[in-house]
Amino acid sequence: MSIEESQISIIEDKYNPLIERRELTLEVTSKTTPKRVELRKALATIFKVPLDCIYVRSCITSFGTNRSICRIHIYKDAERARQIEPKYIQLRNSEEQSKK
Repeated sequence: MSIEESQISIIEDKYNPLIERRELTLEVTSKTTPKRVELRKALATIFKVPLDCIYVRSCITSFGTNRSICRIHIYKDAERARQIEPKYIQLRNSEEQSKK
């Protein structure tokens, strides 16, 4: 998935000051369900943040549609993200996991 092949629209954008992160709900329109790693790379260029500060929590595509609803967390600091995000989410968003 590249930025040219898909359309990303923000449904909800909240800032959580206690955890110091942005919590986004996005609608991604593309030919296929976006892969987490590719979505993270696209969002890192859009929001101009480091790749290790973005975590895709979920990406759900309804059957028969080309739209996915994705929940994203964007942290100010990568270390803070590693402290808060569960290990299984960190593994799902890693490059090594996507190669398996």
